[in-house]
Amino acid sequence: MVTSTFQRLDEEKKKRLMDALIHEFSEHTFSEASINRIVKDANISRGSFYQYFTDKEDCYLYLLQVIAQEKYILFQGVVQQTPHDSVYDEYLGMLDRSILWMKEKPVYYKIGALMDLDNSDFIRNMTKLNPQMMEYFHNLIRRDQERGIIRKDIDPVTLSEMLFSITRAMLTEHFYKQDFTGMIEKARKIFAIIQTGTQPKENNHV
Repeated sequence: MVTSTFQRLDEEKKKRLMDALIHEFSEHTFSEASINRIVKDANISRGSFYQYFTDKEDCYLYLLQVIAQEKYILFQGVVQQTPHDSVYDEYLGMLDRSILWMKEKPVYYKIGALMDLDNSDFIRNMTKLNPQMMEYFHNLIRRDQERGIIRKDIDPVTLSEMLFSITRAMLTEHFYKQDFTGMIEKARKIFAIIQTGTQPKENNHV
């Protein structure tokens, strides 16, 4: 937990430290990040760092909290999908919102992308899929099954995990290309394949 000493810092010093954290964790995974580089970049002593944060995990969690707050503010004005859309439309909407985040806060997105490259226990525990979000998409799939959009023998958990994996891979690939239009076009094509299947029409009993 960030200390009260950090909260009492003047804004210039606090900003300098935050800039150092952002720079370090956007250039290195959590495991590779260095407190020594952070304090050097922030122009503070190592002792001062430990007056503000307990350890590297503490400052990382604080940074993620700041990022989450900014992301929430940014997404407040984004139009949500309508009840008539399918789960695939919801995933495309999620991609649109992610693209907005990439454009507005590319350095923050890099911090998130580096989390996927870190295999430490700390990061693995943090990056487990949000159970509430996953249940939301499971329910959308069940809804679409009742509406006849998705076959009823499809497992909602498997389909949702597959769609999350696809969208995450595309986000990473196209972020570095900065090809956001291509990302959406590719997503539409992949979702169309999933929806219609890969069998020839005469053999497709979906």
